[in-house]
Amino acid sequence: MILILASAFALISEPVVCELAPQGRDIQQRGPTGFTVACPADHEDAAAIQSAAEASLAAMDLPLPRPRRQGVNPRPPVGGARQMTMQSENGVWQPAPGQSLVQAAPVLSGRTTARGSVSILCAVGFTPGANGADPQPSAACASNPVADSIVQQQVSAMTQLASLWRFAPVGASYCVDRRFEVSATRLDRATGEQEEAPPSPDPALLPDLCEPR
Repeated sequence: MILILASAFALISEPVVCELAPQGRDIQQRGPTGFTVACPADHEDAAAIQSAAEASLAAMDLPLPRPRRQGVNPRPPVGGARQMTMQSENGVWQPAPGQSLVQAAPVLSGRTTARGSVSILCAVGFTPGANGADPQPSAACASNPVADSIVQQQVSAMTQLASLWRFAPVGASYCVDRRFEVSATRLDRATGEQEEAPPSPDPALLPDLCEPR
């Protein structure tokens, strides 16, 4: 039994980090149109790692649909990752699950900030498909001060932004729960000074969006 287990563990290789370069014009506004990747050339499995990394990136759903404005705010900034971790099990290389290679930054709507200083926590549940995208991400938010209208606006904003995220495609289905904090303060009209931001909401108010329901 000991020999069998030792043999099984030997089939799991150490992770390898590959360098990424996002491609495209005006990436911050439109997102990358793709990536180039360079994996370590001195690894004994260099050719297989490079090939698997390129195949995964080619399967991603890119370019992104053009981000829409949210109220009076500018379009959300989009970023591309600079690294991707590859892992091997039983000699098959693929990206480690849960790696977001394209992210859209969360923003607050103008209607929310007009109501005063606010702190918001949000959870987003992603179940990436074979193309690295989740067409129906789920979101939940909590705000301080507590206001249903603020929460509804932010859930809508987070769901729209989450649809722009892209994960490194892997050969398995999984869910990942990401947490975000956004806040806004405004100037006190009487003093001209910035209002103090309220404390963050209790994280326990947010559900685990990857829990089976």
